[in-house]
Amino acid sequence: MPCVRPIRICLLLSALCECVAAYAQQPFLARTDWNLLRDSTTGSAPYENLRFLTGLHRVPATDAFDQAADFVLRKATEYGLNDAHAERFEIDGQTQYGLMRSYFGWKVQSASLWQTGPEPNLIADWSTDPIRLADYSRSADVSAQLIDVGDGTKDADYHGREVSGKIVLADGVLSEVQALALMKLGAAGIVSDMPNQSTAWSGLDPTLIRWGHLDARQARGFAFMVSKATAAGLRAQMTAGQPVMLHARVQAEVGPGHWTVVSATIPGDNPRAGEIVYSCHLDHERPGANDNGSGCVTILESARVLNRLIGEDRLPRPARTLRFIWSPEIEGTMAYLAKHPDIRKAMRADVHMDMVGGDPFKNKSVLHVTETPWSLPSYVTDVGAAVADTIRAGAGGYTDDGSNAAAAVLEDRNGAPGTRNAFFVDQTPYEEGSDHDVYDSSTVAIPSLYLRDWPDIYIHTDHDSLNQIDATKLRRVALLGAASGYIYAALRSAQVPEFLPFFAARSQQRLAKSFERAQGLLLNGTIAPADAGFEAHNLIAQVLRRESVMLRNFVIEASGTPGSAEKSVAALKSQAAILDEWLDAAASQRGLKDTRGTPRWRSEPIALRVPHRIGEFGPLTYQNDDVLQARLGAARVSTIQLLSGDSSRLLNAQGTGAIFAYEILNFVDGKRTVADIRDAVSAEFFPLPLAMVADYLQACEEAKVITYH
Repeated sequence: MPCVRPIRICLLLSALCECVAAYAQQPFLARTDWNLLRDSTTGSAPYENLRFLTGLHRVPATDAFDQAADFVLRKATEYGLNDAHAERFEIDGQTQYGLMRSYFGWKVQSASLWQTGPEPNLIADWSTDPIRLADYSRSADVSAQLIDVGDGTKDADYHGREVSGKIVLADGVLSEVQALALMKLGAAGIVSDMPNQSTAWSGLDPTLIRWGHLDARQARGFAFMVSKATAAGLRAQMTAGQPVMLHARVQAEVGPGHWTVVSATIPGDNPRAGEIVYSCHLDHERPGANDNGSGCVTILESARVLNRLIGEDRLPRPARTLRFIWSPEIEGTMAYLAKHPDIRKAMRADVHMDMVGGDPFKNKSVLHVTETPWSLPSYVTDVGAAVADTIRAGAGGYTDDGSNAAAAVLEDRNGAPGTRNAFFVDQTPYEEGSDHDVYDSSTVAIPSLYLRDWPDIYIHTDHDSLNQIDATKLRRVALLGAASGYIYAALRSAQVPEFLPFFAARSQQRLAKSFERAQGLLLNGTIAPADAGFEAHNLIAQVLRRESVMLRNFVIEASGTPGSAEKSVAALKSQAAILDEWLDAAASQRGLKDTRGTPRWRSEPIALRVPHRIGEFGPLTYQNDDVLQARLGAARVSTIQLLSGDSSRLLNAQGTGAIFAYEILNFVDGKRTVADIRDAVSAEFFPLPLAMVADYLQACEEAKVITYH
């Protein structure tokens, strides 16, 4: 007689798995709608679309970029998207799009670099491997000796070396080597092994070739990119006393051109309800699979799925229009928003994808759901994080025991090359580096759900290929993007009572978590004891402000009843009061008194001034433009304390002042004082001296970006 116990256990486990799956269900969509979206997405379609894109050297304002744009346009049309079209934006180095100056076009006919002595060797050929020619290289035909200048960005690197008319081998920042070696000292060209972006794996693969950019605003110059292994071989020959002779030939022009931007829509049923935008950047040197072919094909897949389900009436048509944009990174976004201020005004949220397909076991990457900056509190992050958690839970359950494959969102149908990996995804604070910088900036104020892989050991190299891409991950992120964007687009007032408690609970979690940071500030030995208490309480106050604004903004975005969020805000205030009491108790144990007092510096005249934004929209730094550099000059910018790494131990510890600068300007709203801005940014990142914030704002005033009334 068979034993019945295993059968009962199996039934129990099956029921338990169903309960776990139900528990993991995201809270914003009906299960039937979620399953429709989940089961309609594929990873094989974006994977095959990516196969085409990786064959194109997609530098902005080039023929190959336009070929990529034409491919995306054909696919958008094939998928039935509405108003699919391409637009051209003229660029000439002067035309303004918002605060940004346009750059230049680039046309290359051919390029090659030969070593002619002591033995002949082909080092680079544009026709077979275009990444080896630095962007914006200009025509040249040079036979010259190679001179090793090390880093090549400092005068000392050239001491005792005559480089006029020679080709220099350097591994420093390419545009800085160009300015010094070529423009100042008369070198003919550059061979560069400039290192990749720093990760724990940097330097382990000496065969990687990283792309490089010359400054197109300089009148001349060419550069070829080589691997660390190739550079080491050339240096070894020179060290052995063998002069290395090269012949470089480039046929290329830098001049006026155009950026191409492709867009398409899925119309909503209420033209007055606004729009949700999906964004990515189409440009990259070949192959550029993860960065950012993956983002481009994945929003294309999100668009395909949504358009099909909505068009077939299987998903209700949302109130808001869904708009999809493929453009050159940041620059194309600025140009598009400048030309379409009406569309810019109608946008309510952005789903931005930049590197979303890397196999984590090959690229060493984790997918990050990146929060909006504190200057722009928004519910969009919590929606995206909840959807990602659902996919992660389904994938994790499947990897544990092989059950419920549908919930795992795999791409193994019809022999597709997807993995069965877990879904490695987390939620991280705001980080700069892509088009979301424009959307999240205060003069645009469109909160972004920024999805990104980091780190990626092959970023910006010739190894960023289709081999590193996981079709399963493409499918999962396409689902994540489609579901999140649809939730934003379909948001309505009737959902406020259902959704608000979820967001309020997340707010309470973040406020509670901030207490750990506040304690850390209180105990931080690098902060003067008199200031430590203030900084700790300031952090609690700023988190309370951020979360309160987020909840109120959600109600506004959903057209909910005014005041609906106030009960939740009151609960946050009560929680903050308790946390403040705990901080007071901790401070008292340290012998600190009056930790809620106002610091003296808050009464200084500069602290009380109120800056106002003026002029065009946008942040201050772009791919190929820097507003402060352009308006004030490099010498003046070098004196700005916040942007000078040598000026502050705090900034050295943090790594950069650029993100501080971004947020300082974002917090300028014509209401906050300089002290208020200092407090907001200090809570978000790390306490800054008031003088450093005031110094940066003074530079912005000189550049006519802000004014004081």
